[in-house]
Amino acid sequence: MNITMKSFGIKIMNGVKSTNMTWNKITLGQFQDIYRLSQDKELDEMERISRVISIIYGLSEAQVEDLTIPKFNELAKSCAFVMNGEIPGKPVRSFRIGTKKFAINYKPQSLKHRQYVEILHFSEKPIDNMHYIMASLVNPVRFGFKLKNKADEHSKLSEAMLDAPFLAVYHSCIFFCKLYSNSIEAIRPYLISEMMSKGMTEMEANRLMTVSISALDGFITLKRWPNLKV
Repeated sequence: MNITMKSFGIKIMNGVKSTNMTWNKITLGQFQDIYRLSQDKELDEMERISRVISIIYGLSEAQVEDLTIPKFNELAKSCAFVMNGEIPGKPVRSFRIGTKKFAINYKPQSLKHRQYVEILHFSEKPIDNMHYIMASLVNPVRFGFKLKNKADEHSKLSEAMLDAPFLAVYHSCIFFCKLYSNSIEAIRPYLISEMMSKGMTEMEANRLMTVSISALDGFITLKRWPNLKV
């Protein structure tokens, strides 16, 4: 699914999009790209800024290099909000990707077994895998009715989630993870048993649960976005 910049209210002028950028115009996929960029310790500050501009404004490396100094500085300034600072927003009950609406399930007890296992598996790296986690949590909404979250649609849903509004899914994912982390210990023996029935050893199942819960705890307590400057 491709969401155009126009759908986020971003105008294109002289081949380069206008600079009225804010958090609510960033997609989940863009945020994940920026997050991965923040983990690359080999880049210097100028390279980081150039790549952030490339990600946010959809420009190739060559296009960024061809920007005039005033235009580069203008775009860099407009991207400053993702470089270091608080991530605003709050959980939502639903959100839209283009014309399609999705409702978020905040009831861990209503999840199917395979949704528990999916979330547990992907929560080992919650930011990198947020589109997979959300694909296990959402219900497509059609004509006001919530449709089932189907296993055979997980891949399609996760791809769609990359175009989801970042602020909506980020805070909603954190809120759900708090509920999930509190409830998962209560069914830990059951989940371990189920994972073992799928071929995991008891040690592997225990390790997955321990690592995933630890990662979730770190994700839940993340208050500020990592500083991208070196």
